[in-house]
Amino acid sequence: MHHVAVRIAHLIYNAALRQFEAVVEFFSPGLPAPMRVPVRVPAAPDMGHRRLVRALTHEARRRGGIY
Repeated sequence: MHHVAVRIAHLIYNAALRQFEAVVEFFSPGLPAPMRVPVRVPAAPDMGHRRLVRALTHEARRRGGIY
């Protein structure tokens, strides 16, 4: 998977656990449907957007085996 597009499909902040919960979708020309990877990232609710997206994408790639 060299050409991969990424979309964060769902994003929720769980205040009780102090973590973001998301579903990250990966789109690639070889996939018949997007690959959906659920992730959890511990973070403060005021985390910057760029840092949050990077953390969610990194964790989804790690869990989904995409590099």
